[in-house]
Amino acid sequence: MKTWGVIVLSGGTNKRFGSDKSQALLNGITLLDHVISFIPAGIKTVIVGKDVFEQPPLGGPVAGIARGLHELDTDFVAIAAVDMPFSSSLFLQLLDAIQSDAAMPVDADGFRQTLCGVYRREALLLALEKLGNPHGQSMRALCEFLSIDEVQVEVNALIDIDTPADLIRAHELN
Repeated sequence: MKTWGVIVLSGGTNKRFGSDKSQALLNGITLLDHVISFIPAGIKTVIVGKDVFEQPPLGGPVAGIARGLHELDTDFVAIAAVDMPFSSSLFLQLLDAIQSDAAMPVDADGFRQTLCGVYRREALLLALEKLGNPHGQSMRALCEFLSIDEVQVEVNALIDIDTPADLIRAHELN
C-alpha cells in the first residue's frame, strides 16, 4: 500500500495578489480550504507558511518543499500550491499514475505543473541534495534531477490564481 502525505505551499510575498492569497475567498471558501477539501481524511498534511516555515523565510517553493519534507515520512509526497485551489483534486489520479520519480499534470499546451504533483519522497530528497541550498531555487532546476511521468488532466483543475483578476476569472468558471 502506498503511503502518502501532502505539503501545501502557503507562504510567499503575494506581491501580485496584494494580500494573503491563502485567505482569498472563492465561492465563499478560502483558497487554502479549497486545497485541503480535496485531501482525503487521515492523510497527513503540512502547510508551509502556517504549520511550519522555511528558514530563512521567503525562500521560494523549493525551500518550502524542503522544509515540509522534514514533517513527513511517507513513501510519496503530494505538493499543492495554495493558489491552485482545485489541484489537490488530482492527487489520487497522479498517485495511480506514478511510475518514475514523480507524476505531474500537463495541460493541453503541454505545460508541466510542478507545483501540483506526486513525488517519491526518497527521489525528492535525493534531488534536493543534488540541488544544494534550496533557498531561491526554481522548481525547474529541482525537476532536472527527477524522472517525471506526465499525466493529461482536466484543465480547470489547474486554475492558478496569481492576481485579483485571476480570482475573478475563477469565480466565473465555477
